[in-house]
Amino acid sequence: MSMRTRALRLFASWVLVAIGVPMLIRAELGVAPFDVLNTGVTEAIGWSLGVAFIVNAMIFFTIGTLLGARPGWGSIVGTAVIGPLVNMVLRIIPEQRLLLPRMGLFGAGTLIIAVAICLVITTELGAGPTEVVMLGLIRRGMDIVPARWIADGTPLVIGTVLGGAIGAGTVLFALLLGPMVKFGLRRLKYETRRHVPVGTDAAFGV
Repeated sequence: MSMRTRALRLFASWVLVAIGVPMLIRAELGVAPFDVLNTGVTEAIGWSLGVAFIVNAMIFFTIGTLLGARPGWGSIVGTAVIGPLVNMVLRIIPEQRLLLPRMGLFGAGTLIIAVAICLVITTELGAGPTEVVMLGLIRRGMDIVPARWIADGTPLVIGTVLGGAIGAGTVLFALLLGPMVKFGLRRLKYETRRHVPVGTDAAFGV
């Protein structure tokens, strides 16, 4: 894959996340697992949501690195770029009172985020916090689906204990995303496991 294609996929993934996350927020059926952790830290410590996000992201990047994944420049730049884009899209999508359109927003938002995750992983330029942990677990020999469940389940559980915002949609999101990401990566013909020992300098796709 050329660098141009990788860069286009990376930018597209940022835009898609900036669309998908506001859709979940407007659905009001439950935020993504990582945001449960962010709101939990905010509730327990009193930090702003932005500070909580940055600190938690750095912790997850560190954990993923220790597991053998490789955060790239896209991980850091994406963390800074996506926030303002999310705020912009939130101003465009109106609040919904009826359950049916909220369910539609939730379903579409989940699908869009899954596509964004698949795109950013295939670039190998730097994924998001939970993706880096997932990639580290996969490098250790775990399959995509359980690796995703652990990457999402960990912030979900910790955030819930800390008093973070959680809804039925949060649990559904955490359960569905793993199979959706696995399917998407296969459709993109991306090699999800290369048997490379941790610590070598060989290329590692996921």
